[in-house]
Amino acid sequence: MKKLVKVAALGTVLLSGSFFANAAEAATKIGYVNMAQIVQQMPQREAISEKLRAEFKDRIDELRSLESKIKDKVETIKRDGELLGASGKTKLEREIASLQSDYKLKAQALDEDNRRRQGEERQKLIMQVQQTVEKVANKEGYDMVVDAQTLLWAKPEDNLSEKVIKEIK
Repeated sequence: MKKLVKVAALGTVLLSGSFFANAAEAATKIGYVNMAQIVQQMPQREAISEKLRAEFKDRIDELRSLESKIKDKVETIKRDGELLGASGKTKLEREIASLQSDYKLKAQALDEDNRRRQGEERQKLIMQVQQTVEKVANKEGYDMVVDAQTLLWAKPEDNLSEKVIKEIK
């Protein structure tokens, strides 16, 4: 008999605990945002692109100049190869090889620096979006906001993307 009472009491405790857990879950308000859409529509994104283009303009121009020099020397070999003779042709081929080597090193360095700077600027944008999402979520009374890419399905009225975009602009 004592065992039956203990089992019944334990069952009641477990059952009431699950009711409270379900009630707590029902009270949680969850929203979602499409981070890619928000970042894509931010006006700051275009300004950052222009800033980075200006930052790397001189280095890009230098690479274009090297490309032009390489093309000119290759054309000279094709056009005047027989007139230059073996030593003249060899000299130009060495110059081309040197210019190509220089070009590859500078292009690789530019690519790495550009990628790093884009990452830095993108991180700044994402931080701004996260702060704005938090602000909108608090204003709207959401307990949690997730990225739309992680969702399988959600109600359209819980999409905060447009509100975040308006707040950022």
